[in-house]
Amino acid sequence: MLALSAGLVLTGCAGQSEKPEPTTSPVDEGLSLSPASNEAYRCLIEKGWPVTISWDGGVGTDAGDIPDDQYELYRADADECWAPYDDAITNMSTADMKKVYAQELETRDCLIELGYDDIDEPPSEQEFIDAFPGAGRWSAYAASSGVMGMPDSKWREVNEACPQPAWFFGTW
Repeated sequence: MLALSAGLVLTGCAGQSEKPEPTTSPVDEGLSLSPASNEAYRCLIEKGWPVTISWDGGVGTDAGDIPDDQYELYRADADECWAPYDDAITNMSTADMKKVYAQELETRDCLIELGYDDIDEPPSEQEFIDAFPGAGRWSAYAASSGVMGMPDSKWREVNEACPQPAWFFGTW
């Protein structure tokens, strides 16, 4: 399941008070499989932060890329860049939650077609809506023990074949 915030391990030098110049180049136009992550990544790049993005939507920095005295400013900018997606999830309409539920069912069917038939039965639509957007929300990927923990190359292949609906939260 995709977390919509950047996971960071930061260490660095004190003494700088301006934002550092980006030290990484934007990745190819395709960026990641997550439109929400792509937009948050672009936002952080535009604000001058040296972030990277992985194919599966992970946005972050390498240890030491952001000096300790810059961390609060970076965190504020990251929160601002992710805010539209966090707000969209928090304030998602019931109709959109129903769309997400239908997409999760499609993803489940897709995973089963690929041979991952160890997926727990989904909750009812109403149970899904009642749990949304909490951490306990059912997802096809989280409900399958077969897809979790596979090698990265296989993980990418499966995710490209059966996209995770969470990648599109806030980007309808």
